[in-house]
Amino acid sequence: MSITSEIHSLFVLLLALFTLAATFLALYSIANAIRLRNVRMSWNSGKLGGYPLFSTLFLASAVVIVSIVIYLQLESYYTIFGCYAWMGLSWSVSSFLASKSYITDHGIVKNINDPSQTIAWHQICDYVEKPKSRGSLFVFMYQNLEGEEENDKSLTRLELFVPDKKVSKFEKIIGLKVGKSMIPVSNSSFDIKAIE
Repeated sequence: MSITSEIHSLFVLLLALFTLAATFLALYSIANAIRLRNVRMSWNSGKLGGYPLFSTLFLASAVVIVSIVIYLQLESYYTIFGCYAWMGLSWSVSSFLASKSYITDHGIVKNINDPSQTIAWHQICDYVEKPKSRGSLFVFMYQNLEGEEENDKSLTRLELFVPDKKVSKFEKIIGLKVGKSMIPVSNSSFDIKAIE
């Protein structure tokens, strides 16, 4: 057995493992999205017109390469580039679902695959709204209820960008869920980085 065939076998094995991992990540993200209950609103937060940048570019290049391979009828490469296309599709699905922000009856879910970016309405102690171009940046201060000690109720912050077309509805939901006792600072100048 030559070293070239061993390297090729290792390459194919690694590609199969990455394809399998990407598939499981996509299934995990889909399951997390399906499990969300009472979603009031959601929006895409990706950098490429609402879509995640790197996974979308990877998927687009994989589709172009697969098209070239099919056009040139390079049958020995169908499986390899099919794996790349499937990996790109799986990565795009999981990235798209993870980059969406969900507002539910129970709280804010900024990333469905990261529990640290999910806060319940009752955890929120304070929030600040700062208008930006094409939307508003909300900074929420909330109690970290998963502290190691029972008396540890440290505050954590979560930044959430809300697009212009969703701001008014989002403010209404905040008014209902958090209450009127907290008034956002929207038309004054302040340094968001100072809130830590």
